[in-house]
Amino acid sequence: MGKGARTGMNCDRTRASGANVYCFDCVVHTRAFCAALDSAALAKLETLQSVVELQSEETMFMEGDRAVSFFTVLTGALRISKLLPDGRRQITGFVLPGEFVGLSAEETYVDHAEALTDASVCRFAMSDLRRIGAEYPEMGGQLLAMTNTILTRAREHMLLLGRMKAPEKLASFLVGLLNRAEATEQPTDPLALPVSRADIADYLGLTIETVSRTFTQLRSDAIIALPERNLVRVVDGEALAQLAEG
Repeated sequence: MGKGARTGMNCDRTRASGANVYCFDCVVHTRAFCAALDSAALAKLETLQSVVELQSEETMFMEGDRAVSFFTVLTGALRISKLLPDGRRQITGFVLPGEFVGLSAEETYVDHAEALTDASVCRFAMSDLRRIGAEYPEMGGQLLAMTNTILTRAREHMLLLGRMKAPEKLASFLVGLLNRAEATEQPTDPLALPVSRADIADYLGLTIETVSRTFTQLRSDAIIALPERNLVRVVDGEALAQLAEG
């Protein structure tokens, strides 16, 4: 585990009464990497997992730590970031329920992962994951499809950083969160923002002040409403989509 994880993680083996129940009742099973597995495979997978509870801002692993574990988010959200050579932080993504983090082709993790909110994650040893993947190719196919989605999202983020106008960046970010919330069966009206204005600024390459002004501008233009600081209601979805497309 990562440096922060070794000192702060509370790893709990979570089991329901009776054998092999947890994976079948998992809140994200139908959309996680294990969704392609049959009952027999799920029963085997269940014996290998452990559930880790994280507090908000707690580090799960750090860039350079040995990549020994793989995680699926059950509840809450995670922040993925890298440290730039000048010491600044660049947020490269957010991980929502049903999505995974920690899969690495290297011996070490290439990113820093920490909890945005209180969160719970399902943890597997990387060695177990590889063994199950070899035994059940359909799981490998599901992982590949999800990995391709992550790569597509990374390319879109690179394009996003190159855009000049803050409203386009923020609109694209909100549309992306809406699409992911729908895909993971999360509420979209209103849409929960598990990220702070500072996190959004780091992700979009903007200042906190610019992010706050842009939220206000979108609200003034009747494109969104802000019922609470961490909630967004889309008032004009067509206008938001057009703005996101630039």
